[in-house]
Amino acid sequence: MKNIRFFRYLAYSLEILVFFILGSTPSLLPQIFGATPCILVALALTISVFESEIPAMVFGVICGVLTDLGFSNSIGTFTIALTICCFVLGFCSNNIITVNFLNVMITATVVITALLSLHFLFAIVLKGYDYAGSYFVNHYISRIVQTIICTAILYFINKFIYETLRD
Repeated sequence: MKNIRFFRYLAYSLEILVFFILGSTPSLLPQIFGATPCILVALALTISVFESEIPAMVFGVICGVLTDLGFSNSIGTFTIALTICCFVLGFCSNNIITVNFLNVMITATVVITALLSLHFLFAIVLKGYDYAGSYFVNHYISRIVQTIICTAILYFINKFIYETLRD
């Protein structure tokens, strides 16, 4: 039992490492409308729907720290927000909602939109940059859409990992 859980967590950790390298390598992912997806945000959310609260929160912290370091070289918005969101999502997926593709996509759409809008608020608006609205339209909307698309793909990958290495 514990050995299988260890290998599942190891698979998630390797997945995080691979997607962090993939997402942080310059010019590896194509920029669509000036933005690339936040793969680790999608990854943290899809891991959270299959795990209980504490493992979901731990993977949320890891993905949040790596996302913050990829965006701004400081720990902040994504670390705190993903930790809370992953904990709540882990609780809800085990106790309240049925985990299926539609529910995960609806939840992920709301959470991703909120997280990236929150990041935009802290990183762009509160710093007083000119033309913040056009920056949101030109960069953040495409990033939100791309991250939601990545969530759909990562849902099936993590569902396979979870079902293969289930306790």
